[in-house]
Amino acid sequence: MEKERTVPFNIPVEEAKQLLLDTVTTIDTEIIPLEEGLGRISASEIRAKEDIPSFDRSPLDGYAVRSADLARASKETPVTLKVQEEVPAGYVAKEPVKEGYVVKICTGAPIPEGADAIVKFEETEFTPLQATFFASVKPDSNIVHRGSDIQEGRLVLSPGKVLDPADLGMLASLGFPEIEVYRKPKVILFSTGDELVPVDGEITPGKIRNSSAYLLKGILEKNGCQVTLGGIVKDSLEELETSIKQALKEADLVMTTGGVSVGDYDYTPAVFKKIGADVLFWKTRLKPGMATVAAVKDGQLIIGLSGNPSAAAAGLYRAVLPALNKLSGRAILEPEEMTVTFLEAFDKKSPGGRVLPGRLCFKDGKTCIKMQSKQENGMISNWGGCNVLALVEKGRGPIQAGETCQALYLG
Repeated sequence: MEKERTVPFNIPVEEAKQLLLDTVTTIDTEIIPLEEGLGRISASEIRAKEDIPSFDRSPLDGYAVRSADLARASKETPVTLKVQEEVPAGYVAKEPVKEGYVVKICTGAPIPEGADAIVKFEETEFTPLQATFFASVKPDSNIVHRGSDIQEGRLVLSPGKVLDPADLGMLASLGFPEIEVYRKPKVILFSTGDELVPVDGEITPGKIRNSSAYLLKGILEKNGCQVTLGGIVKDSLEELETSIKQALKEADLVMTTGGVSVGDYDYTPAVFKKIGADVLFWKTRLKPGMATVAAVKDGQLIIGLSGNPSAAAAGLYRAVLPALNKLSGRAILEPEEMTVTFLEAFDKKSPGGRVLPGRLCFKDGKTCIKMQSKQENGMISNWGGCNVLALVEKGRGPIQAGETCQALYLG
């Protein structure tokens, strides 16, 4: 008989993170209209198929001139030139600019042949038929050249890029009405526990509302997932087993909260084993967020997080999010790391390391973290406005205001 594999237990969070990264594979792709692309993940390399702009153009309203005609212009000896024609945006000059003439030109219009500079209206005195100039002008002044923004053949988008407004504008300027992106991962999230009641449920002694699900759903959706709340599953091995089996048929990833710690009698890990999933690890050296378990079933991840909101969020960010980013097709899997200065003291020791949610701010030229005074596993309020996670190293004692720490910028 084959000996049962020993499940890695209470492992460093970096090891747990790597186990998940080694397991997950990137999701498939789809074609969507460009206008639906904001926040999606690009799935293909795109190169410019033309120059942007595609012609030399004027960046302002004024006169297209031959700089040689204004060589002697000054306040003392102004030069007056005749208006040959007017060129609005979207049109071209009928003929080259002749000696002694100028072309009235609008912002965005092509530079007429023969002109080598643009002079602002404000720097002249003019009538409909002529314009007077009071200074010379250097050749090439106020001309936006063809390809000055984007040159044909330039790489403008790589796979794994989160599309932002500038990306959409650039793709539109290059004539891409559609774009290939990675499909949004489908996540089904269950909450387990007899103590839970729905959001609109009545609170009776011993009961709490199911708040963790909404906190986690928000984090997952913020990071590009399509999330379905599977509801509350009672403390029943059979009920959770049935729910997870059905969810695996519909989702790319299944996530549960609660039933992960030793006090829960190995409840969630036991269900993972019962359905034939390979448990990757159980518990990490992370505070909060220690009670995290992960398994894989036929290539699909199943994640069990703590029932405590803050611990569940910490476990999701620190252990699971990089694997979710890989699944989603993102090129950058880890949040940016930075050094932050504490604005307030934190009076607890961190014998095994700790994460502290907070808000990024700037004071006296320093990048700082501002936290709520209380940081407890069951809290949600300390995640309000959170965009940075302080990573308190193992063995560190109480932190004084003004001390520094490494942190993850969550955006």
